[in-house]
Amino acid sequence: MIRLNIVAEGSTEENFINEVLRPYFLPMGIHVFTRRIRTGWNPIDKKPAKGGLMKYSQFRNDLMKWIESDRRSSDCWYSSMIDLYAFPKDNRSPYQAPIRRIIDPYQKVEALERAIAEDISHPRFIPYVQLHEFEAFLLVDPHELKTLYPERELEIQRLAQEIGAISPEKINERPEHAPSKRIIRHIPEYAKQKNQVGPMIAEELGIFRLREQCPHFDAWVNKLENTLARQ
Repeated sequence: MIRLNIVAEGSTEENFINEVLRPYFLPMGIHVFTRRIRTGWNPIDKKPAKGGLMKYSQFRNDLMKWIESDRRSSDCWYSSMIDLYAFPKDNRSPYQAPIRRIIDPYQKVEALERAIAEDISHPRFIPYVQLHEFEAFLLVDPHELKTLYPERELEIQRLAQEIGAISPEKINERPEHAPSKRIIRHIPEYAKQKNQVGPMIAEELGIFRLREQCPHFDAWVNKLENTLARQ
């Protein structure tokens, strides 16, 4: 059995991994597991707070602990699902000025992934950074949002017109233009429902359609398939 352990930025990514990626990889003999990044301590529930990525060290520490816990296993592979949007820029982060200055989003995210891989330095780690955030998947076809927001048909039509023919992964990371901000501008209630609604719509779209419209995502899935299938 091959295990693929993916560190997820938050609940939305965690649910997507469980509901979409896990059943996709299972027939290949690849068993997918995921954990959300630990971001601190929840004093109310008295347990670790999880989700979001404020500091690069939070991601790195969680990943390295997972790798260390599996150190006697040779069938464990590791990856990530974290956003380029608002990626930490602290002094321990690989996302430093030379990478941030890259204009082409695909070249930028690939350079960041290489820098993360170099920092982690583990032979069975294949990093993935989402361009620019999870909601890019939903903009593959905004009309799918009508299945859960039928009363927002007019607003969804306006959202689709706003997106036009822009490739979902190229919808940029400026705060007012980020994919999630565009959706919330037209469907305000999505802000509190994204953890559940996002993965549901992505599942409706289907992984093959997501791969067709999101080349960087497709390249990641393809790399996982080709690398892990040879094990």
